[in-house]
Parts: sequence; C-alpha cells; structure tokens
Amino acid sequence: MSCYLRHMKEVLEAADLHPEDKKERKEVDLAIRELVGMKPEDRCNVVWKEVKVWLQDEDKNNQLTAELKAA
Repeated sequence: MSCYLRHMKEVLEAADLHPEDKKERKEVDLAIRELVGMKPEDRCNVVWKEVKVWLQDEDKNNQLTAELKAA
C-alpha cells in the first residue's frame, strides 16, 4: 500500500491532500489506484509504474490532480 505516495508530494499538495495516518494514506492510495485504472489488489510497484506514466504526461498529471481534489 502507498509505497509511492512519498514521491507524489507536489500532486498531493496541489490537490490539497495531506494524509497523516495510515488510514488516510490508504484512502488516498485507493483513490489514486482507481483514477489510474488499477485494482486495489495490484502490487504497489505495478501501480507506481502506471502512476509515473500519469505524472510524466502533463494532461494526465493535471487530470489526476483535479480528480483527487474533487474526491
């Protein structure tokens, strides 16, 4: 779970998300997984690989930030 959240500080700050405990990080992790089309049971490294693709694409990065903010 959420092995990649530490690499997403900019996106989380832009979405005004500040997960502080394990429960909040899990909620953010599940939201990100859903947004990028991954399943809750997918391994963290597989999810991170897909998230990196989204972060490197400006449109997808903006979409991810906007949808996290709206969630």
